[in-house]
Amino acid sequence: MKWCLLTVSIAALLQSSICSGNWEKSSYGVGYELVQSRLDKMQLKLTELVEKIEVLLNQQVSTNKHIKELTTSLVSRSCSQTSTNVTIPTGCVTIRSYFADKYLAVSSNYDSQRRQLALQSNPEQWTLVRESGFYRITRRQGQEDLYAAMGDLAYDAQRRRIFTWIPGFGDNQGKWEIEEAAGFAGMVHIRAGYFGEYLYAADFDNQVFTWIPKGAPGKDSQYLWQIEQC
Repeated sequence: MKWCLLTVSIAALLQSSICSGNWEKSSYGVGYELVQSRLDKMQLKLTELVEKIEVLLNQQVSTNKHIKELTTSLVSRSCSQTSTNVTIPTGCVTIRSYFADKYLAVSSNYDSQRRQLALQSNPEQWTLVRESGFYRITRRQGQEDLYAAMGDLAYDAQRRRIFTWIPGFGDNQGKWEIEEAAGFAGMVHIRAGYFGEYLYAADFDNQVFTWIPKGAPGKDSQYLWQIEQC
């Protein structure tokens, strides 16, 4: 575009010089005719050059548009390939940690109202029920809701304990969001709806927590879970 403007400016300047009387025939005689002829040829070449540049610019615009269309198509195709459209089963299910290759299960009593969770080789059976945009995860033996504990029961400043509630109903703390883990076929992320924290498998003692600092799980395998029908 800059070259186009430059050539147009030169042509205009030359034409202006001729028209303004700087090149008068009466003053220069035959020399004027020669200069005029050369200027005419130069102006013609400049005009041709401007036309060629305009053609090249139009081709470049067309190429850029085509590249953009291809890029959009590739991105769309990539997204459709990575999306596995996981169907989340309800009813009797097992919940397996991809990271530990073990199942979410009750381990022992924490107190008279709470049971602790851990990852074990033998699968625990849960009942998964969808309710108004969230899920309830209930231990089938005893009908105890899985829930994320309040801060005073947290493991530490970054890890929140999860329990089953022996009296049964886990109220708002027993609400869970389950979403497809993009890019991981058949896997999901599980998030405590009340706190907005993702459930993850710790790398020590087969422990399970929600991560208090929040943040998206990304591609961290500790946050990956597989829910399967019993």
